[in-house]
Amino acid sequence: MRENLREIYRKLTREEKIVFDYFLKNVSVGEILAIRELSAIYKIKNPEQVINSLIAKGLLERGSGCYNLAKELRVREK
Repeated sequence: MRENLREIYRKLTREEKIVFDYFLKNVSVGEILAIRELSAIYKIKNPEQVINSLIAKGLLERGSGCYNLAKELRVREK
């Protein structure tokens, strides 16, 4: 990533931090489940908007029916 990840994280809104942390824990989640969990459990008012913001910032990616932590942020196991 162009900027240091810590600096990017520091600039996120409260809701963006919650959603980003959710994907750090879960890495890849189906679209419907992610929206439901972020709304019901984490009380994010408009999870799709927050997810799209994180996609625009390069922190998340949209897959086929799912959202993923950006590829360059995933830890690879050997």
